[in-house]
Amino acid sequence: MKRSLLLALVISLAPLGTARANEDVSGVMLQGWYWDSPPGEEWWTKLSKLMPQFREWGVTALWIPPPCKGAGGGYSSGYDIYDFYDLGGKDQLGGVPTKWGHKRDLLKMISVAHANGVDIYADIVPNHRAGGSQGGYSYENLVGSEAVGRFTMAPWDFHPKSWGGDWYEAVAGLADIAQEVPYVRDSLYSWIRWFDKQTGVDGYRVDAVKHMKPEFTEGLLYQVQEGLGQGRKRFAVGEYYDGNPSTLGWWVNANRRRSSVFDFTLFFQLLSMAHGNGDYDMRGLRQRFADDRRSVTFVNNHDTFRRGNGLHLYQRADLAHAFILAAPGYPCVYWQDLFDDNGDVRQNLVNMIWIHHMLAKGTGIERWADQDLYVLEREGSLLSGFNDHTSEWKSAWVRTAFGPNVRLHDYANDVGDVWTNEHGYARIAVPPNGYVMYGRDGFQNRQPNPPARRTTQEWECAADMDRRPAGEFWSEPIKFVSAKDKKVEINVYFKDPSVVGHVSLYDDQGNRLNHARGQGRVFFPFNNPGKDGWYQVRVGLETTGLNKRSDYWVEIDYEGPRVDPGPAPTGTTFQDLPLVPSSIGP
Repeated sequence: MKRSLLLALVISLAPLGTARANEDVSGVMLQGWYWDSPPGEEWWTKLSKLMPQFREWGVTALWIPPPCKGAGGGYSSGYDIYDFYDLGGKDQLGGVPTKWGHKRDLLKMISVAHANGVDIYADIVPNHRAGGSQGGYSYENLVGSEAVGRFTMAPWDFHPKSWGGDWYEAVAGLADIAQEVPYVRDSLYSWIRWFDKQTGVDGYRVDAVKHMKPEFTEGLLYQVQEGLGQGRKRFAVGEYYDGNPSTLGWWVNANRRRSSVFDFTLFFQLLSMAHGNGDYDMRGLRQRFADDRRSVTFVNNHDTFRRGNGLHLYQRADLAHAFILAAPGYPCVYWQDLFDDNGDVRQNLVNMIWIHHMLAKGTGIERWADQDLYVLEREGSLLSGFNDHTSEWKSAWVRTAFGPNVRLHDYANDVGDVWTNEHGYARIAVPPNGYVMYGRDGFQNRQPNPPARRTTQEWECAADMDRRPAGEFWSEPIKFVSAKDKKVEINVYFKDPSVVGHVSLYDDQGNRLNHARGQGRVFFPFNNPGKDGWYQVRVGLETTGLNKRSDYWVEIDYEGPRVDPGPAPTGTTFQDLPLVPSSIGP
């Protein structure tokens, strides 16, 4: 693998002024889950209820856990993937929901996130698989295909255990998928296209990319970044566990820059700083993946927290967070850093997220660096200082781009305002084991409030999915949430273009709000939902006496409410119309 092509790109940040601002994403990503979250907690609903708070804090994207059902059923975090097409809608492996909740609540959470201006990035696991029913977790000694649903697999769809190297390693002992097999590759490509249309997510965290050939991950991301058309923009970040910046750069380039990468180079520097007890040389913070447009910085994640390679609850974990939330790149905050073991919010970290949202703009410029003190400016917007000394304040006169005679306020710890002098220089002092984050005075009490966005989701109804084909009877309802007075558009397509279908929209009580019929396709808008809450769609084929059937797709374009509307309706009695030609709207 030739990695020398990016050597110039990924050298250390000295000076930082040569780095480019992230042109593709901005804001703060929150890893919206943690490894030991208990099963049965209805996690999707928990996230929905927190969305307004995330919006106000300045969280702009949520990385959610793997939504597909794992071989551990309701106890699986999703990395032992079993059925790619089960998002918590099939009754298998001990129940319908995944550990994280029901499919309907996953889709609700995504729409509530969009209504609050928050993006959703789904964790996907295309590297390995578990749960072959005859061979246990290893898919060994099988006869014929294994697994269930649309994407079945057989032993010859996996790499033999005897093969060595990163690309053929059985991660955590799970069977390593052979993505180069045309059937497997095409099945994964088809799956991610289905997943993207069903969920309406905004991007992906791709698990274990070190163990897959980059031509596969590039092709996988192509499916949703270009292959679906319609101007979709899908962010991606790969988990490539390697601290060599040239290796990270090689991987990004090998994927034709379709994906960012987690900055393990910087992570290992922050780890050294946290464990250094004041002996770390702060000039080491120059060592990071220098491509800011493709760098996702982090302090902890589910693989590091409360492990020997993590920074959890160390005295200077806050110092590490302050750095990633001031420096260029796309910072990702871990759930258990933001919330303590009692579920209480760490307000100092909330404050840092707010500072990043309001002030961390522009090119990164190193203004001072020595053994104990590091000063970084985001050109003309944020001036931050970081002190590694355990007992002494550190200070320095530094040049700034704020201009002469400008008042700067410390929005982090309120150590006191400073003024730039007539030449634009400022003297900042930083407390021991601490940090300061200065910006122009006047941002106090400003609150993030991104605009609401609409959500489009498409349900596929077929014999091998969680919803069955249409027949000459009313289907089970598809449930979604809508904001009051926000237009809903419903599109239904039938695989058999000759059938005549009926589609009805109902409120949460089963009152019919609209109805339409058509051959091959039915479309109608509903302009005035009466309240924030649940709505329901049912589909049926016109009665012919021939017992016709047809697969179909239901696409719903809508705006969710900003506040979680509560649990979905159950046991509804619907005001149905007969499935006959004379049926008309309400």
